[in-house]
Amino acid sequence: METETNGNSSTRILKQIFYNDRGLRAGWRLLIYVGMILALGLGARLITRRAASGARNAPSSDFARAILEAIGELILFLVLLFLAWIMSKIERRKVGEYGLPLQRSAVAGFIRGYFLWGFLPLAILLSILRILHGFYFGDVSPLNSQILGWAVVWFLFFLLVGLFEEYSLRGYLLYTLADGIGFWPAAIIQAILFARAHMGNGGETRIGIIATGVFAMFAAATLWRTGNLWLAVGAHAGWDWGQSFFFGVNDSGVQMPGHLFNPRPTQGPDWLTGGSVGPEGSVVTLILWVLMAVLFLWLHRKRHEPALVITMER
Repeated sequence: METETNGNSSTRILKQIFYNDRGLRAGWRLLIYVGMILALGLGARLITRRAASGARNAPSSDFARAILEAIGELILFLVLLFLAWIMSKIERRKVGEYGLPLQRSAVAGFIRGYFLWGFLPLAILLSILRILHGFYFGDVSPLNSQILGWAVVWFLFFLLVGLFEEYSLRGYLLYTLADGIGFWPAAIIQAILFARAHMGNGGETRIGIIATGVFAMFAAATLWRTGNLWLAVGAHAGWDWGQSFFFGVNDSGVQMPGHLFNPRPTQGPDWLTGGSVGPEGSVVTLILWVLMAVLFLWLHRKRHEPALVITMER
C-alpha cells in the first residue's frame, strides 16, 4: 500500500509540474512552440535570406526583387501559421483563437486599421514635420502603369510584413505568455522583444527603437480591446505602405524603389526630422504613437471578450 501511495503522490506531483486547470502549463507550451520555431522557422528564414541574397546578386530589376522578398515574407508567415495550427491541435483549440480568426469583421477591422490607424497618422505626422520645417514632400512621380504596379506590389509586400511581424510576437506567443503571467506583463515583454528585433536594422536609432516598442504596446492595446490582430495588422501595413510607397520616406534608413512622392532633403536636428532613419526616428513619432494608444483605449472603452487574451482573473 505504501508503494502504491508513493506512486500516486509522484503522479500528482508530475501532473502539477506539467498541468494546471487549463491543461498543459503555459511554460511547457511555449517551450514546445519555440523549439518548433528553432527547427522550422529559422530554417525557413535561412532559405528566404538565401533566396533574397541570390535575388540581389542576380541581374534582375528592383520590381522582381520586391516580388521575391514578398514571397519570403509569405513563407515566414505560413511557417508561423503552421506552427500555431500544430499547437491548436495539441491544445484542442481553433487556430483563430491565436489572433487571426476568419470572421466577417476581419476585413472591416483591417481596413479601419490600415487607413485610420496607419496611413492617416503618418500623413498627420509628416504634415506636422512640414510645419516645423523638418520635412518636405517634394514632387510627385508620373501616374503611369509602372508606378501603379509598384503601388500594388508594395501593398502586398507590407500586408505580408504586417501579418508576419504582428503574428510572430502578438499571436501564439502573446496568447500563451498571457496565460502564464497575465496580459499586460506579457504585452510589455513582447514590446521589448519587438524593439530588440528592430535593433538588427542597420539604420535604426535609439529613438526609433523606443518608438517601435511603443507601437508594439499600441498593437497590444488594439488586441486587448478588439480581441484579434486584424486592426493591428492593418495599422502596421498602412503605416509601412505610406512610408515606403506613397510618401517615399526612409524606413529604418532604407528608401524603397518605386515611390510616389520624392521628398526633398531636410536640414534640422535628427531628433526632430528622424535623420537618415526616416520619420520613425523622430521624437514626434514617439509622442504620436503614445497618443494613439491612449486615444484607442479611450475610444474603445467597451472591451470585446477576446478569443486570444487570457488573464489571471480565471
